[in-house]
Amino acid sequence: MLLFNKNTDTEIVVIAEIGVNHMGSFDWIINMLPEVKAAGADAIKFQLFTPDLYCSRSNVERYKQISKLVLSKSDFLQIQKLGKSLNLPVFATPVSHDWVQFIADNCGVVKIASGDFTFDPTVDAALKTSAQIIISSGATTRNEVEAFIKKAKLIRSGDRYKDTLALLHCISSYPPTLSESNLSAIPDLEQLTGLTVGFSSHFLEDSPLYAAVGLGARIFEIHVTDDRDRKDIRDHALSRTPKELKTIINTLRELNRSCLSGKKTIQASEVSSLNNLRKGVVFSKNLSRGHKVTNSDLEFARPLDPNVPNKEMLLGKILKEDVLSYTSVSLDMFDL
Repeated sequence: MLLFNKNTDTEIVVIAEIGVNHMGSFDWIINMLPEVKAAGADAIKFQLFTPDLYCSRSNVERYKQISKLVLSKSDFLQIQKLGKSLNLPVFATPVSHDWVQFIADNCGVVKIASGDFTFDPTVDAALKTSAQIIISSGATTRNEVEAFIKKAKLIRSGDRYKDTLALLHCISSYPPTLSESNLSAIPDLEQLTGLTVGFSSHFLEDSPLYAAVGLGARIFEIHVTDDRDRKDIRDHALSRTPKELKTIINTLRELNRSCLSGKKTIQASEVSSLNNLRKGVVFSKNLSRGHKVTNSDLEFARPLDPNVPNKEMLLGKILKEDVLSYTSVSLDMFDL
């Protein structure tokens, strides 16, 4: 999958998830973008929504809170403009379905939150656009994933299914415990869907991110803030500062390089020392010219002479020179 100009077959993609950590401050966002870019993120993501289609007004406190976190279309387009100047792609999650088309048209990539995985108005609208879709699978069952696959293949058939869709493993608690990380779901989801699979982390710890690389995750979504001790939004505590994000990204990229060799094979750096690592045939005692070699005359020690791969080929051969114990055997010592 080609995502944000990166080939996920060989490269990992790291998305800095701002979400609503900006707390409604446009200035906070403008200051954060260069820091996220310097940390090495491949893209930065926000949440766009209409409060009335996100949260019921019956939930008075929650509605009041989210109403302060709204970004307007003009706000977002300005953020995108700055991102473009930094070569940092800016995209978003439509937390209410009325934003799907706007994000698809202006970003080319739509992120669907776990909570909307089974919400047809958002999923159907996104699948019918030309945008790439990244969808989180927190709090979903295997049957629900299979239902999504069936729908996606109907709307996006053939190569388009694989080239434009990615699925993120996610645990929808804030934060989850390590015992619930269920990272084995990453290869399971890859096998089940045939899609590029990634990991959206809500963990306080970094270890699940690193383990996910080895299990095949190609896309990483990591929450970012300027201060993890902020209390106004729960996501601050499970986020990373730009400095922490940079360390994580560098480690993820190192781990990715270490996981790319594929099937078990001898590496280029091993070739020159291969024979020195392996044991070859040596004489077990001093022997004289004209001696007929028996099994008890031979033992093993490094290095290996590839021309003498085993001692069986020497049995019954006649020495044409005297030899010393525990010296290497070579074919030119024999009358062949």
